[in-house]
Amino acid sequence: LVTLPAIWPALVVGALFAFLISWSQYLLTLLIGGGAVITLPLLLFSFAGSGDNAIAAALCLVFVAPALILLVFTARYLGGEPGAMEGFGKM
Repeated sequence: LVTLPAIWPALVVGALFAFLISWSQYLLTLLIGGGAVITLPLLLFSFAGSGDNAIAAALCLVFVAPALILLVFTARYLGGEPGAMEGFGKM
């Protein structure tokens, strides 16, 4: 009754960090998959190198959006609504 509520914020932040690190695994996926496994980071890097800026920008937004959404919800959960959104202005 005491331990889990006391360490719950640390577990949430640890899960957030694990998600953010695993979400952007480019090099490890390239080395293990040998280019056969197509993930969003691999697709993003290939389009960024090809010179098609419109598709690279759209893929970048798709790539960044889940991480930002999870970050905002985690900040709201851990710090309360006013403290989490102060840096973003009036939303």
